[in-house]
Amino acid sequence: MNLLDTVQSQPAYILWLLAGLMFLGIAMLAFEPTIVAFGFAAIITGIAAISVREFSIQLLIWGVLSVSLAIVLRGFVPRHSKDLGPVTQASVSQTIPPGGVGEVTYEGSYWTARCQISDVAIAVGQIVQVVGRQGNTLIVLPTQSPNDTYNRTA
Repeated sequence: MNLLDTVQSQPAYILWLLAGLMFLGIAMLAFEPTIVAFGFAAIITGIAAISVREFSIQLLIWGVLSVSLAIVLRGFVPRHSKDLGPVTQASVSQTIPPGGVGEVTYEGSYWTARCQISDVAIAVGQIVQVVGRQGNTLIVLPTQSPNDTYNRTA
């Protein structure tokens, strides 16, 4: 008796359960929610196959569950923020006082900006790194060392 005969002699629910476990094993390596959905759908179909003998209905159950679970599981994947791209630079156009707000030129527009380090003042003309945004205020960090052109207050 060869492997193909052994597989064909197994009940359908065993094959569905094995397929589900195989998909879940692959998902552990691929980190893809769609593969997880295939695995869960196959396991649920395997449970349903105990009472549903028709293979075409089992396949329909698996297909509907796969699509449904893939849509649901996709909602758990965090989306990348489109607010700001990677860390970029801006030029200070109005002094940013310690703990206060100033103004920077960022991507061709003037923005209100606040330094992420609350006890640092940044002078006009300095280049800063944009690290975040809160509403219409950019959060910036100075690009030079503390002994250069901006002042740290005690």
